[in-house]
Amino acid sequence: MFENLLRPGRINSMRTRHRLMVAPMEKSMAHPDGSLSERYIEYVAERVRGGASLINLESTYVDEGGRGNPYQVGSHHDGVIPQLRRLADLVHAGGGQLSLELHHGGRQSSSSASGRQAIAPSAIASRAMGPGATPREMTLEDIHDVERAYRSAARRCLEAGVDMITLHGAHGYLLGQFLSPQSNRRADEYGGSLENRARFPLQILEAVREVVGADYPIAYRISAVEYVDGGLELDESVEFSRMLKDAGIDMIDVAGGTYESMSVIFQGADAPRGGFLPQAAAIKAAVGELPVGVAQKLSDPVVAEQAMLEYGIDYITIARGFHADPHLVRKIEREAADDILPCIACNACLWMSVARTPVQCAANPHSNHEESRRMTPTETPRRVLVVGGGVGGMHAARVLARTGNEVTLVERETRLGGQILNSMATQPDHALLVGWLERQLKKHRVDVRLSTTADAELVAQLAPDAVVVATGAGGTLPRVRLNDGSVRMLDVFEAFAEHETVEGPVVVTTGDSASCHLALLLARRGVEVHLVEQGTALAADRPAPLGSFIEAKVVAVDKITVHRLSTVEDIDARSIVTQVDGARLAVEAATVVVGGRRSLWELGARLKADMPGIPVHVIGDAAAPRDVYWASHEAAEAAFSIQSASGTPTPTTGKTHQHEQ
Repeated sequence: MFENLLRPGRINSMRTRHRLMVAPMEKSMAHPDGSLSERYIEYVAERVRGGASLINLESTYVDEGGRGNPYQVGSHHDGVIPQLRRLADLVHAGGGQLSLELHHGGRQSSSSASGRQAIAPSAIASRAMGPGATPREMTLEDIHDVERAYRSAARRCLEAGVDMITLHGAHGYLLGQFLSPQSNRRADEYGGSLENRARFPLQILEAVREVVGADYPIAYRISAVEYVDGGLELDESVEFSRMLKDAGIDMIDVAGGTYESMSVIFQGADAPRGGFLPQAAAIKAAVGELPVGVAQKLSDPVVAEQAMLEYGIDYITIARGFHADPHLVRKIEREAADDILPCIACNACLWMSVARTPVQCAANPHSNHEESRRMTPTETPRRVLVVGGGVGGMHAARVLARTGNEVTLVERETRLGGQILNSMATQPDHALLVGWLERQLKKHRVDVRLSTTADAELVAQLAPDAVVVATGAGGTLPRVRLNDGSVRMLDVFEAFAEHETVEGPVVVTTGDSASCHLALLLARRGVEVHLVEQGTALAADRPAPLGSFIEAKVVAVDKITVHRLSTVEDIDARSIVTQVDGARLAVEAATVVVGGRRSLWELGARLKADMPGIPVHVIGDAAAPRDVYWASHEAAEAAFSIQSASGTPTPTTGKTHQHEQ
């Protein structure tokens, strides 16, 4: 069924078992000296156990001055070699290959992490790096110093037993900065024409080749289109790819974007799959038999298989998909694609990387908890009641049932999904997680009772040994004065449920992320929306940079008017009056949506009071209104706590299959 994906491949002298490559993805898990932590090694080990073959670790800085994160993997001194060698041995023992992505951040380096001023081809700051981040233009001596750093890093790769080196020329880092006309304004032999701008990356390729030899595979990662004004475009990327081939590169891996177009690098739940496929196909046509890989939302094996057939691509490069399901390959091999835990492109992993905290996953609460949350089949099954069929409740029920507990899940609505159902219209990838969880509940024989309200009588009847309360959140009470009945008032949940009949103009009283998605949904129908935000930023409840991604979508829609530093005061005869820095503005409104959410915590509190002998775990929005990440992870913690209380030991060395999602 997936003959192309599972076909063996070859890059120079290296053979791969299949055509799925684990893409480089920063995880904020290295030690401050750049060496690998135990947690990092176990993270990779789980993907090896799950069938991964070629694993491209992450952007690995060759010089302290090119560092972007204090917890980034380094290749800049010999002290990193022992742990890299240990990891390479582990990958080899599992039948895989390890690649290191050699990297220098250039103007996208972090001075706070490196303690140095960033350097770049030209003294042009990246808009993404904030004020005061203007780099120093590199001298010829700087260029030679960086070349020497790449040589030394390549030597360390050889000593550590690394199988392939990838030169990171994508995403606006130093090699790409030289190639891009947006960031390279030099007047010497390294600037101007494409041939001159290509000189430095080709020089680095030549230097690394001299160290590793002719038979050692070297790949180059490129942003074929940078999606910034004046940036690199496809025609020059195609020509540069020909230069790379002539210079002896062994593979080209196609990506896109820079830090200034971050939403292109990490495309969201509303983006189509395989957005870089046309660019990769153009490069493949230019380089002939040279292997070409491509990234971007291709973890669905059906889509990936078709992409290889239609576009002639040689390798599918997957980051977030392997993060969500480390056993992705094993499931493809046994033709169990429906069991693959899908990445929903929510980008929780991105905000954690930006926050410099170990990267985790909203869809899979066990990712990057390979040992700490590993669970074995229970020796003493327990009866567990889960109240609420949202993501948190479904995850808790799934984990507890698959380890042998007797689980009943009750949901007051007619279908499972909870509040994530509201987001599916504007973020369709969220539906993938709901579908997967529903299949898992059926597979593990969870007793699901829809249209059922949990009360004390039901709990007494079921006599559970433990209860998980995942009742979610509800709308907030109006904070405005309703002067007559001519204006329809809804809370945000009612508005999502009835969005097809909501009449405009609509005034939404908050600018949080849920309200923004509602505004986008209504505007899609042609409804005029006024979004009223007390602060200056929209979607401020989402961590950086996710809130800015949402805001950019909202302000680009003509039907949506944003009122910042404003509050809703009165409703009067189809008019809403807002206060803007002391001024009052009348806005026509047929509907007012009162934004905001409040936790539905009452059942949890009542059960704790009435049944003190039964453990009650309140999770997700029932504890505090947040998002799917918190629901998933608190579900896993609750399940782990219930399992531990049963006396079932949890392994610390775990090779058990029970961790497989």
